[in-house]
Amino acid sequence: MMQLFKRIFYRADRIAKDSVDQDRQIFQPQLTWYSDTTMPIVDWKVAHQEAKRCQDEAALGSYWRSAAVTWLKALRMHLGEHYNIEQSQSFAMLSSLKGKQLQLAVEFCERSRHRILKALSGVASAWGNGPHVVLVFDTIDEYYDYVGNYYPASGEFAMSSGMFIQRGYGHFVFVLSEIAVMEPIIAHELTHCLIAPLAIPAWLNEGTAVNMERQIVPLYRDPRRGIFSHREDEQKRAEFWNANTIQQFWSGKSFLRPDEGCSLSYDLATELTRLIARDYEKYRAYMNSANRTDSGGAAALSVLGFSLGDLATAVLGEGEWEPNSACWQEGTERGQF
Repeated sequence: MMQLFKRIFYRADRIAKDSVDQDRQIFQPQLTWYSDTTMPIVDWKVAHQEAKRCQDEAALGSYWRSAAVTWLKALRMHLGEHYNIEQSQSFAMLSSLKGKQLQLAVEFCERSRHRILKALSGVASAWGNGPHVVLVFDTIDEYYDYVGNYYPASGEFAMSSGMFIQRGYGHFVFVLSEIAVMEPIIAHELTHCLIAPLAIPAWLNEGTAVNMERQIVPLYRDPRRGIFSHREDEQKRAEFWNANTIQQFWSGKSFLRPDEGCSLSYDLATELTRLIARDYEKYRAYMNSANRTDSGGAAALSVLGFSLGDLATAVLGEGEWEPNSACWQEGTERGQF
């Protein structure tokens, strides 16, 4: 019976769409592809220029959905026919998941999007046109083969299992695993996606994503380990953070470190953001005024009423914690990854 209803509704939607399309010119994207990438990647600058020909928001939405699906089809041809493309109202996913698993994954994306927009009201936004694109690679080799196209040609970078790529057509990617393992990654990267228009520094971006991830997918933690974990965390922080490494944190560079400094950066960002978020009104105002050029320092004084050095002291204890943007270099030194 449900299949019958779906066919009826689909036919009704198709008829309605056809009647609208007769009165409105829809531009089908003629995509241009980069020639020096290891996987099919669209030259989105050209696509954005072509999209300006669309007459209204509906035409723009149709254009970008068509562009996204065309891109996923090209990736599927490259990766193999065992990959599938699944679409929903807000998402287009490429993965080798099938049947119920694929359906559950897309449904989780939709639910998470709704929860993030509600929980981060006035901060997260449903920006842009077209669906959120999700790439789920079968292997870590495929994952790095793809994301490597967005990295500098040389340098050492932290390992990862998922990321939101804001360049071109914003999308997030991760490696296939059990649904329970993928859910926190989806929640984390989707948070990045929904707050992408904000000019916030890396630490605030990552701290918000981790806290949102934990809210949507709470992980069990043995309470008997609480006191020991707390002592271990304090010891690791004391050993790593100093006047030099804290500048890497404020600039964002420490999140790219290939050593333990990366995980400790996420740890500190999570704690600092959690402290700010206790007062949601101030947190919302800060998220909308903090700027990555000074790591949100000026906004902290004007909106929160204290400095970032004071905030860091609440977690790390006394020390030289104030951000100093004069010592940050350009590029990845400023952590805009």
